[in-house]
Amino acid sequence: MSITKKISQQFKNLDTKQKVYLAILVFLFSLQFFLGDYDDPALMTNFAYIGILGIVGLIIALIRRNRSRRSLDGKSTLDIIYNDYNLSSYASISILSLVYAIYQGILFGAGFGFILYAVGTIFYGGGIGILFNIAYSLLCLLLIVLVRISIEGTALIFRVAGDITKSANKYTN
Repeated sequence: MSITKKISQQFKNLDTKQKVYLAILVFLFSLQFFLGDYDDPALMTNFAYIGILGIVGLIIALIRRNRSRRSLDGKSTLDIIYNDYNLSSYASISILSLVYAIYQGILFGAGFGFILYAVGTIFYGGGIGILFNIAYSLLCLLLIVLVRISIEGTALIFRVAGDITKSANKYTN
């Protein structure tokens, strides 16, 4: 069986949702060829392309955050700020969740963009540009981990403060 027949057979076996994801991936990959070669030859990447994928990643992360919050029956950040007069919910944790979703989305999108651009660099002549873009992608992943650790540390401070406040209120009443 030839490779094209195998690929077409695999494509036929995909469901509609998977075909849509594949079409989006092909579109995002091919977009780099319309934006041109490197913005900065010294850095060997196209920041317009990476920026577009960063925005796509941001949108996806915010959608996923809202779905996650709804599945846990969590209050929205705006609902906490506008309607929580008893201060029973902490807006800071919700805001930190939003900040993390923003960083995660932009960095995952940019990291994915760097990987796609590294693959696309093969068509531009390959070379060191592939390694640069893979290194940029790994840097994005490292930054996501560092942002997560920082936000978890900050959230821990807010949660400990909340527990202390509850304990103090219990003994004063």
